[in-house]
Amino acid sequence: MGRNTRCTEVYGEVEQITAVAGVRGAEAEDEALALLYYRKSMKRLTKLELQKAYGKLMIKRDQLVSNKQPTEKIDQYLFIIEGKISKYDNS
Repeated sequence: MGRNTRCTEVYGEVEQITAVAGVRGAEAEDEALALLYYRKSMKRLTKLELQKAYGKLMIKRDQLVSNKQPTEKIDQYLFIIEGKISKYDNS
């Protein structure tokens, strides 16, 4: 360090944080990712967790259908979740 450099110490507390893997920007706002995408000790989601997310997305889809809004994006997520649930049934 140079002669004119001054060092100060900072003390304080660090708040507990929740790590989120692979989510950034606009993706973090997607409803399905909010239900599915989190880091839980680096383990994959359980069948029950997938079924809960599937149920919540179905409720959201029904609301969109009743309001005559597009459901393509939620349909894609439902298809993906169905595939993940079927992997549990086949293993």
